[in-house]
Order: sequence, then structure tokens, then C-alpha cells
Amino acid sequence: MTEAQIDALPDDVESEVFSDRERAVLRACERMALTNLHGMIDDDLHAELQKHFSDGEILELGMTMAVLCGFAKFLFCFDLADREDTCPIHRSA
Repeated sequence: MTEAQIDALPDDVESEVFSDRERAVLRACERMALTNLHGMIDDDLHAELQKHFSDGEILELGMTMAVLCGFAKFLFCFDLADREDTCPIHRSA
């Protein structure tokens, strides 16, 4: 990743510093994010992903995202990650 791409994340995934292919993946990541409880890979996003990836690659991207989201949940559940003040995942009593 370039410095400009890093600077654009997470707030400007539509930036021209990303290719169409990268923007499609970033949109899927936003939908899969642990904090996006209502995220869905709808028909429009799936069609966008299909412009750049085979069905097998889309499945692989989704599985990778799922594993990473699950790992993030593990880190929070076992209190192995620091939480920012703005973190929507709160410690339960």
C-alpha cells in the first residue's frame, strides 16, 4: 500500500488512490466489518466484485474477512486488544 492509500483509510475508500478492484474489496470489507451488524453483500456489490474476481476468489475474500473478524472478536473477548474511547465494542460487566 502507498502512504496515500493508508492515509485514505478508513474514511475515504472512494478515493482515487485506490483502483476499482481495490475499492470493490474495501466496500466488501466495510460490509463485513465486525461493527457493521447489518452489512450485506447485496446483488450490486456482488456484481461489482464479479467484474474483478471469480466466484471462487469472492468466496475466498469473504472467508478471509470472516476469519479476521472472528479473530478481532477473540482479541476483544479475551481482553487482548486495547479499545479506543470510540470503540463500539464495550466490555461487559
